[in-house]
Amino acid sequence: MQRVFIETKYEGKLSLPSNLIEQLPKKIVLAMPVQFLDFLDKIKEQLESADKEVILFKSKHGKHLGQILGCAVEKFPGDYQAFLYIGDGKFHPTALLYENEKEVYCYNPFNDHIEILNQSYIEKVQKRKKGQLAKFLSSDNIGILVTSKSGQNQSKKAEELRLKLEEKGKNAFVFIADEINFNSLENFNFIDVWINTACPRIMDDFKCLNLRDLTEIGY
Repeated sequence: MQRVFIETKYEGKLSLPSNLIEQLPKKIVLAMPVQFLDFLDKIKEQLESADKEVILFKSKHGKHLGQILGCAVEKFPGDYQAFLYIGDGKFHPTALLYENEKEVYCYNPFNDHIEILNQSYIEKVQKRKKGQLAKFLSSDNIGILVTSKSGQNQSKKAEELRLKLEEKGKNAFVFIADEINFNSLENFNFIDVWINTACPRIMDDFKCLNLRDLTEIGY
C-alpha cells in the first residue's frame, strides 16, 4: 500500500501581537510546525521591523527552514537569547527548553495565548513526573497505549513492557488504536496509570508517562 503524506496548512490569519514582540529579547530563534510555514517570511519581517535579530530554526530531519519536529529536537547552535515558538500545545516548546536551556516564548494563533516556558516550568514537569512514577510503582493495573500509525507504532516495545510488568506482579493491558481517544480512555477507570508508546505529544492532553520515563526506574 502506497502512503502519501500531505502537509496541512493553516488557513487563518497570523500576525504577532505587539505585546508579545515587546517582551522578546533582541536575538531569537523562530520555530513553528509545518502548518504555519506559509507565514514564516511575514513573521520574520514583522520581528525584524521591530529591531529583532531572527534566526530560523533548522532541524536535521525537517524538510523546511523554520520547521520544528518535536520528536527530533536537538541542541541548537548559535548566538541567541531565546526561542519564539508559534503553534499550539507544549510538546515542541518543552523539547526546545529541555535541549537548550533557553526561554521559549510560545504564541498560539488559535486563541492568541502567550506563555513563556523557562526552567521553573521544567521543574514543575519533573515534579509531576516523579509523582507519576511513584504512583506507577505502587499501582497494580497499568494501561499501555499503542498506535497503529506508521512511524509511531511500537507494538514490540509495548509487548516487552507488558511481559516485564507481569513478571513483577502487575496487571498490564495493551490498548491499540489508530487515534488515541482520551474520552474513551476515561471509560477504563480500573487503570491506575497509563504508559504512552505513541507520539510523546499525547502528554499535552492526557496525564500519562512516556515509555522512556520508565528507564529512570529500571524498566
